[in-house]
Amino acid sequence: MLPRFRAASPVFGADLASGLLSCSDWPVRGASDDPDVSAEGAAPILLVGNTADPATPYAGARRMADELGEDVGVELTVKGQGHGTYGTDTCVTNTVNTYLLDGTMPRDGTVCE
Repeated sequence: MLPRFRAASPVFGADLASGLLSCSDWPVRGASDDPDVSAEGAAPILLVGNTADPATPYAGARRMADELGEDVGVELTVKGQGHGTYGTDTCVTNTVNTYLLDGTMPRDGTVCE
């Protein structure tokens, strides 16, 4: 597995492959290639999507927000680089803290630049 990951991504391949080793002997197969993640009626769920995240593509946050359903999936877009922006970007940190500590959800489509 490691050679395939290194070939696909010389920079991140080894780290990503080693992270998957803990799942390689998982005793149960997944039930679906496209699981239903809808959450109709659930409280809003904040998704933070970074436009230049090398590990988790930005498009995934929007897709997850759509799959969760209207008024449930709320996307915060971060126009930045790197994997993980909480604690390193003031706008993101303040927006997430306001949600977690005060219960105030940002508007869907809010952008931190």
